Amino acid sequence: MQDPKKLIITAYQTTGDKPQLSTDPNDSYIAQVNPETYSIRHTVNWSTAATTNGTPQDPKYVNSPPPSYQFDFMFDATGVIPKPSDLGILGDVPIVGAVASAVSNLISPSQPYDVMTELEKFKGVVLYYNGDVHSPRTVNLLWGTLTFDGKLMSLNVSFKLFKPDGTPLRAVATAAFIDATTEQQWLNQAKPNSPDLTHIRQVMEGDTLPLMCYRIYGDASYYREVARVNNIVNFRNLNPGDKIMFPPINKS
Repeated sequence: MQDPKKLIITAYQTTGDKPQLSTDPNDSYIAQVNPETYSIRHTVNWSTAATTNGTPQDPKYVNSPPPSYQFDFMFDATGVIPKPSDLGILGDVPIVGAVASAVSNLISPSQPYDVMTELEKFKGVVLYYNGDVHSPRTVNLLWGTLTFDGKLMSLNVSFKLFKPDGTPLRAVATAAFIDATTEQQWLNQAKPNSPDLTHIRQVMEGDTLPLMCYRIYGDASYYREVARVNNIVNFRNLNPGDKIMFPPINKS
């Protein structure tokens, strides 16, 4: 079993009662080159206000904001790096149904790769304001076992190489996303999801097995064991409404 070879970003639809990944080809973007590294930042906020007489007091817990993820995306029109073409880049792995129909038509092989054009496509998915939700849209990032829903926090584009006329030939976009897990999802994960208990969960639209394992165990890498226990041959081919058993995990 292979994992997807390229990082894929797909925006959620802005209409409908339930969140669903968009099937519009313009709402998905395939990374030309996978990031060499990515970082996950966790923060905890504490109050360190001094007492009335000026002496320091023990820090008091305030909150723990959602984690943020940072990636560097390469855009290269020199011809050294091939552009993503079609679903062939994913090998024989069926991906989430809503993404599959969108990815196949993302970039036509006959179109020359242009840095500014590709940046606009990228920004159209992650950055631009959407009138239906009055903000940039929530997106899903999928790469191997990494999958999460996020909202763009910042985007910094550095242009690295140019034609004699100033046309950019290479750019690196550093994008930071904040985890967009809803408040209710966090509450559902807080106490009931102890890793030493057995859980039965119903698959919802947009769920993947690594994401569900992360919610239960705090670690997406247990998806293979869960797939084995449930006799799931293809862990990406989950149907909404299916029920999956998550067995106790001994992390010691």
